[in-house]
Amino acid sequence: MYKLAVIGNPIEHSLSPVVFGYFSKKYNINLVYEKILAENVNNFNSIVHNFFNSNGYALNVTSPYKSHAYNIATKCTSRAKFCKTGNLLYSDNGTLAADTTDGIGLVTDIEQNNNQSIFNKNILFIGNGFTIDSVLLDFIAKNPKSIAILARNQEKTHYLQNKFDVHVHQISNNYDIIINSSPNISDNKLFSKITTVSNNTLCYDMAYTSVKTYFHQSMQKINPQVIIQNGIGMLVEQAKVMFKNLFGISPNTIEIINYIRKSI
Repeated sequence: MYKLAVIGNPIEHSLSPVVFGYFSKKYNINLVYEKILAENVNNFNSIVHNFFNSNGYALNVTSPYKSHAYNIATKCTSRAKFCKTGNLLYSDNGTLAADTTDGIGLVTDIEQNNNQSIFNKNILFIGNGFTIDSVLLDFIAKNPKSIAILARNQEKTHYLQNKFDVHVHQISNNYDIIINSSPNISDNKLFSKITTVSNNTLCYDMAYTSVKTYFHQSMQKINPQVIIQNGIGMLVEQAKVMFKNLFGISPNTIEIINYIRKSI
């Protein structure tokens, strides 16, 4: 039996066990998948080492430990090295390795499941930190027309500008795709800095929920004709990448995406 888990703080909300449970049943892979709470960085490091020392096979990493996952790994994919973040830790012939699959999952969900091209489009990311850092590289590879960042942390914004050659949001800008990774709370002032949204703009919230988020509501107030979507497809698509890398099977994702959206 393969031993897998997801680690983070908080962790109870994680849907990863549902996704991997579905994959394991559909493709007859004998695995157990658990949720692990890491209260702090030191706790995270010890849990990771104990997990792999006790025959752990792979570990999904969620906030706020993705940068720590990169730092703790001995071997990293080129994607993880560039982004300096990891959402997947796995044993590679006894060596602790890291990869980041969030960007692939998000791009795949937008292009394949939402039928939206990224090529030659104007894209805005709301938020900052390693969430955006981990996905920008895969977006740039799709040759968008422009990528802009809207964030509170100016130091992080400058870091992303220098690393990825992206722009800072200007209030007069208009976008084809807006992606939110910032908190869905009423005192989030970032949403008020967007004043114009076109018909059929894809307003994509990375949150794993099936309800309208505060971000969605804010964009619909500007223009009711926007398209809203959540991050469940991203979650499943990045899990698909991991599943294929670990077991050599590329799952069909539409069924599980629809199942999760109906069940939560």
